[in-house]
Amino acid sequence: MLIIISAIGSNHIIGNGDGLPWHIPSEYDQFLGYVKDQTVLMGRRSYEIFKSDMLPKRMVVVSRSIKTDQASVLPSLPEALAYSKKFPEDVFICGGQSVYEESLQYADYMYLSFIKGEHQGNVFFPEFNKGEWSVELKEEHDEFVFVIYKRK
Repeated sequence: MLIIISAIGSNHIIGNGDGLPWHIPSEYDQFLGYVKDQTVLMGRRSYEIFKSDMLPKRMVVVSRSIKTDQASVLPSLPEALAYSKKFPEDVFICGGQSVYEESLQYADYMYLSFIKGEHQGNVFFPEFNKGEWSVELKEEHDEFVFVIYKRK
């Protein structure tokens, strides 16, 4: 399965260029729990920001510029998706903005944490048609609402 996972603030904000514009340990721990021992696919900037916190089975990065021994690097999202689907684990798409925009059409599920409150940022999650998705799970937390969407 191809699963988009993200935390989203007001106005679809997902980042401020240097990471998350909020600090919610329980939400971040939940995210890390979902991606642990799975295949994780992300763009270069997201990789640079979050790589040290993650313990995936396999890390795939979309980039034309970085070189690393810690991840498989592919130059385009279609190539990264094709490579990732060779493995038995679920593939979690972990950002950033352009990777989410490009992968949304292929996703089977979305695991989204909607962050409460106002935050500033300049990186955004794409708009999506909620009519194309059914809500499989909705959990209310103090600082966020977690929703699992399944493509209809």
